[in-house]
Amino acid sequence: MNKSIVLIYPRPTQGYLKERRRDIHAVKRIYAPLSIMYLASTLEEAGFPVFLFDHRLTTMDEIKEKISQIPDILFFGISTMTGSQIKDGLEIARELRSLYGKDVPLVWGGVHPTIFPYKTILHPMVDIIGYGEGDYTIVELAKAMAKGKSLKTVKGIYFKENGNVVKTPPNDKIEPLDVLPIPAWRHLKDHLNPAQYPVLATITTSRGCPFSCTYCYKSEMDNAGSGRLWRPFSVDRVMREVDYLNASFGFNIFETADENFILDSHRAIELIRNFKSRKFKISAIRSNFLTYKDKVIRELPGFCDYVAYAPETGAKKIQALLNKKADYQKMRLLNARLRDMGITTIHTFIFGFPFETDDDILATVELCRDFKRINSASRMAIYQYMPYPGAPLTEMMTSKYGLVLPDNFEEWEKTDMYGELDLKFRPWVDQERLKFLNDFQLLFNVLFNTYDEIGAEVYDIYNSSAKIRKLIGDISTIQRAVSSPYSSTLNERLTPILRQRYHERVFV
Repeated sequence: MNKSIVLIYPRPTQGYLKERRRDIHAVKRIYAPLSIMYLASTLEEAGFPVFLFDHRLTTMDEIKEKISQIPDILFFGISTMTGSQIKDGLEIARELRSLYGKDVPLVWGGVHPTIFPYKTILHPMVDIIGYGEGDYTIVELAKAMAKGKSLKTVKGIYFKENGNVVKTPPNDKIEPLDVLPIPAWRHLKDHLNPAQYPVLATITTSRGCPFSCTYCYKSEMDNAGSGRLWRPFSVDRVMREVDYLNASFGFNIFETADENFILDSHRAIELIRNFKSRKFKISAIRSNFLTYKDKVIRELPGFCDYVAYAPETGAKKIQALLNKKADYQKMRLLNARLRDMGITTIHTFIFGFPFETDDDILATVELCRDFKRINSASRMAIYQYMPYPGAPLTEMMTSKYGLVLPDNFEEWEKTDMYGELDLKFRPWVDQERLKFLNDFQLLFNVLFNTYDEIGAEVYDIYNSSAKIRKLIGDISTIQRAVSSPYSSTLNERLTPILRQRYHERVFV
């Protein structure tokens, strides 16, 4: 019998999110931790017992109690993105190290260790990291450790040996993706139900992104290992997964974590028709604006309620710097067409760049006002720019704007939209500028990303700054819906007992 492997998904914090991002959702649900669910499925397929914990659902005391009952552990695996997951992951790692010492290695993977492997492996709470796709790297690692073989035989890892850091060659990207087993949903069975509270029926129908937006880490992440940047699961494989989720847990509405759901138009149409034939839906589809082709758009009614794409800015100058190539007038036309089909749109924007002017912010506001005039139920959220490791734009921040990237893995914990936005990562922002950014963001998101009535809090912010009043304009002229155009089927299924069970938990 092989030794057991424990996989843990850390909890992002919510401080920044609570203060600055407002949206329509009164009931918070979370995406499934697919990153470790895929790892669990390949490990189990290889014969390793796996114990999976999501710290958003299970307290550290509960995790420690359950781990204490596992007799023989090969290693602990921790997955992290850049930002506040690092903080929580390190807190978990310290708890485990205090209980098990160095006898049970701490293995890290995910976005941040892939992009900054060397600086990550140097941390004392990191023994091994996997970089790139970890689905089969973790199986190779487990087999090597179980047999006492040298870790140099395992592709796609960094590890420490005799005080030195050793890197092994990258693993190839997994292709075709259909060789992967269905994610190990059974580990979350106590949290799964037709109301999808607290865990959404999250699926991935493809991996990777062929676009090269300069603010995004994806190109660096997708280039880890050899192979194509964008790879799809086959339609048959996707439908086997959703059929399984429907039969096992009653799911018939799904959330997709794809970067570009409709990149391949022919495949997208086949997927949509398969979903509709089963009376299944994906609540919102996300894709680059350039992928919304006419033949796909015609298929959307009855399949989704929302279409999401990210203009990121309404200013052509900023658009060019971000390497976004979409036409604003075509965006307006698409939104009008979707409105006539009974589908609304969701958009995200970024501001707070060091090269940004008030006119650039004003252009974003005007584009959002146009979107609201087209469909008052459309939603727009704005985020403050934070340089991410691996993104081309981050190099500009270091060469021109005084950004100094940290050498310490731990310092990266204050760099995301879910936790803190530390000013040391934005040296061009002083306290006066920060107050403006925070106030403008909160006001913008209440006005454009919620259906709340405009209350005293909004007017207090609006009246506190002549600059904000100038940029937002007359708030009474912003078209705003007062209620969602769609009833929430999931909320209708939510019982008081189920909601009470989870309302104390932290959701992101």
